Amino acid sequence: MKENPEFIGRAYAEEEKGNLNEVLKKWSNEESEPVEGELEKTEEEIKMIETVNLIIESELKSLGIEEYRPIPLARVHMLPGEVFREKFPDSEASGFFFSTNDAVYLNKDSAVTKARMLSVLTHELVHRASATKFYVDNDKGIHDARVGYRIRSPWKEPARPGRLRGFNELMTDLTVYKVLVNNQELLESRIGLAKKDIQGPIYTYTHYESILEPILKKISEDKQVSPKEAFDNLERGQFENNILALKDVEKSFGKGSLEILSLLEALKEKDDNDKLEGMIRGFFSEQDELERQNIRYEILAFVDKVEKGSQAETG
Repeated sequence: MKENPEFIGRAYAEEEKGNLNEVLKKWSNEESEPVEGELEKTEEEIKMIETVNLIIESELKSLGIEEYRPIPLARVHMLPGEVFREKFPDSEASGFFFSTNDAVYLNKDSAVTKARMLSVLTHELVHRASATKFYVDNDKGIHDARVGYRIRSPWKEPARPGRLRGFNELMTDLTVYKVLVNNQELLESRIGLAKKDIQGPIYTYTHYESILEPILKKISEDKQVSPKEAFDNLERGQFENNILALKDVEKSFGKGSLEILSLLEALKEKDDNDKLEGMIRGFFSEQDELERQNIRYEILAFVDKVEKGSQAETG
């Protein structure tokens, strides 16, 4: 967490921001205490956390970002599956970064191998290193408004709990893959993971990469840069205060394309999200602009129908 976190969504007096900052510091300090039922970290797990801090800091520097605050060991909590599910009953994840408390929680029953544990830990610490902004609603609760590319703006769009969630998870996992591959020798010497271990099925969101590939291809062609430079710009955008890199998507694919990208993983049911994923892949793979807009209308109509159906069921 930054020394002076940013609060958005409305006007905040300096005194209020100072008080909110103190609340976040208090919560963060409280999370340095063990969670009830938490497992004691092994020497290997301690070395893993220290190593991930090192490789993320190195990656940020390679992107021109100097600020990185290593997470203290005490704010990484290793939890048995039952304790993790009790703390996060609505989550099926293997790990969770709690932005307002600046703490990471890992489900040790889910991360069953050392390589998977490394992947999950690195994923959550990339989330932690990402640009974060907060807002305070009418009940004075503090919530994150941005973590990387995932954006929440309930003061403007109360019906949409989050934008760009799926894209944010994809960019996070691709960053994880990149830093693990680039530091494979260090990982082998420090924690005994071979190259084949980090090439295995230890990532959660990389199946979305087929959506990103045509995006990078078109942006690189339109801007006359290499696909690597186009990717680096998007990767860097997770950590910067602005997200200007996303404008390249809109420039290359037309008005409304960011809205389409933001809908990845926007629905509640897996079957609906799977269908939506295929439609989004079709949108960004389509080279004809007119046909792409037709797909866009189909996507918006599908999402509207699903969301209205969900509202009717709960109404």
